[in-house]
Amino acid sequence: MSGEVPPVDLSVVVPTCREVLNIEELVERLCRVFSAHGIEGEVLVVDDGSDDGTEELCARLARSRPVRLLVRRTERGLATAVIHGMRHATGRVLLCMDADLSHPPESVPDLYRAVDSGACDIAIGSRYVEGGEVDEGWGLFRRLNSRIATSLARGLTKVKDPMGGFFAIRREVLESAPPLAPPGYKILLDLLAKCPKARAMEIPIRFRDRKLGESKLDLRQRILYLRHLHCLYRARRPVLSEILLYGLVGLSGLAVDLLAFSLLYRILLVNHLASRAGSFVVAATWNWAFNRRITFDGARARARLPQWAGFLLVSATAFLLNWGTYWLLTASSAFFLAAKELAIVCGVVAGFAFNYLGARLLVFGRGAAAAEGRGLRGQAPLR
Repeated sequence: MSGEVPPVDLSVVVPTCREVLNIEELVERLCRVFSAHGIEGEVLVVDDGSDDGTEELCARLARSRPVRLLVRRTERGLATAVIHGMRHATGRVLLCMDADLSHPPESVPDLYRAVDSGACDIAIGSRYVEGGEVDEGWGLFRRLNSRIATSLARGLTKVKDPMGGFFAIRREVLESAPPLAPPGYKILLDLLAKCPKARAMEIPIRFRDRKLGESKLDLRQRILYLRHLHCLYRARRPVLSEILLYGLVGLSGLAVDLLAFSLLYRILLVNHLASRAGSFVVAATWNWAFNRRITFDGARARARLPQWAGFLLVSATAFLLNWGTYWLLTASSAFFLAAKELAIVCGVVAGFAFNYLGARLLVFGRGAAAAEGRGLRGQAPLR
């Protein structure tokens, strides 16, 4: 914390990237809120080298408003920008919000008071608690995208809206948190997952869609979010994470299995039992390669051929249950005889538990579960 900047009640950290069209209105509304509620506050704009006039605008605003600009020339990313801003903040309460006016500045006092009064350690502006709203301009795809992303985080926190970037936190809580280094932009989820004992409170807000500028939520950010979830689950729930990853790889293998079976049986007209055996070998090889790469990445140092052979052996043993289910269904039911792909699915489900345990204990070792805590390593704590 710089000794040249006096401490304040509240520091509002605003990460920006080409948001010059929104910054002035945001600052003016925040300053009106500070004045109306008797809050001594500051606004820290953390800009990732926008080169759109943000620096000039902030310099002008700083002449009459409590605005500070922090420009990052090399590093990029919303979450790291928030961490950077909080490192330079002087407030006893730190608040993060988006620059695009989707988070209402008029709700800032509610979040600030919830933390400052001691009612909670983290106050979250929530779209999904009673009284919260989402702008009607949000289309079905964006609503579905948000809900799916939130559901994927359910195993990490009970908060209903951990995806939002509008939250206030007590400085001491942040300073005592484990290292924070989330890929992408979900800094709040990182905090909630790594500080499970912190008391969180959700305060309803109306989330509005941006009016000016362009959204930064693209495919890359969605991939980074999945990577972030992967790291957090591996750190918090290593065995569950391993099972889920194994299942996801197996699901992709099921698609390969069905494709190979259809090719052999439907196109090449091979006997359906022989087609089933052939598609199994193809899918098992696929699963071995991706489990080695993703689920049990600690096993990548081992020799490929013996590991592949071991995986095929375990899978072949599990296949007895898998194939037995398939054979029983197709032999005893006219429905499954006609819908053989569905019988394949049933067989895969029946053999999954045996397959996973055999792979984990006999082929790959502990893999991802042995990596407990790796997801917590990253930047040094905020001090």
